[in-house]
Amino acid sequence: MQHVINTRWFYPGFFLLLTACTTPEEPVVYIPEPVPVIEPVPEPIIVSDQELRRARLLADILYSAKQAFADNRLQLPANNNAYDRYQEVLQLDPGNTVAFAGIQEIAVRYVGLADAATAVGQYDNAEALLIRAMRINSALPELAAARERLEVARQNKIEVFTLDPAGLNSQSVEMLSTLAEVAQHIQEIEATFLINARNDEEGRWIYKVMREAVGGYRLRGNIGISGTASILVTVPQE
Repeated sequence: MQHVINTRWFYPGFFLLLTACTTPEEPVVYIPEPVPVIEPVPEPIIVSDQELRRARLLADILYSAKQAFADNRLQLPANNNAYDRYQEVLQLDPGNTVAFAGIQEIAVRYVGLADAATAVGQYDNAEALLIRAMRINSALPELAAARERLEVARQNKIEVFTLDPAGLNSQSVEMLSTLAEVAQHIQEIEATFLINARNDEEGRWIYKVMREAVGGYRLRGNIGISGTASILVTVPQE
């Protein structure tokens, strides 16, 4: 028997229903979960008691060397200075970079001390300090420039005016007069100078008095700290 479909009663939605029923399903994509990476556990480093004692000894000696350097015990007193401590480290550990760097710092410190001695006219002391630096590292770049500064300074005449500590403490009339005379002398010869004061406040007071004594004239000088108060005047070369 044949079946006849009456198209008058066939709704359009029926086609949609048939289409939906015949549409193939979307394929399911399976995404596997990431597999955790288990890194191998490194083998423990086994340090013997002897190696541990050696490491602690080196650390103690290096600390002692740094303390000596901070206290400016560079090569003296004997057996209690930074240089000897660093050498002791190198005997135990010849390739120790900290000890090598510390010894170079000592040489650089000597150059700085030599410059300070040169600035106050202590030329022989400056020379001795540069010799110490040269014995540690003759190829130190700072050496040549420091020696040149020393040679130039040796050609200058240094006048030293020692200041009475009691007069400075009381800021006496006599001290005011002395400072005024020195300031006028510096102005006349157009010299440079260095004030060696016992503390920063005292140095600033000396400079203030000197400048007022010459009517505010711009004096060319510096202030340093020293146990003995004085004024070093560098007489310009003719």
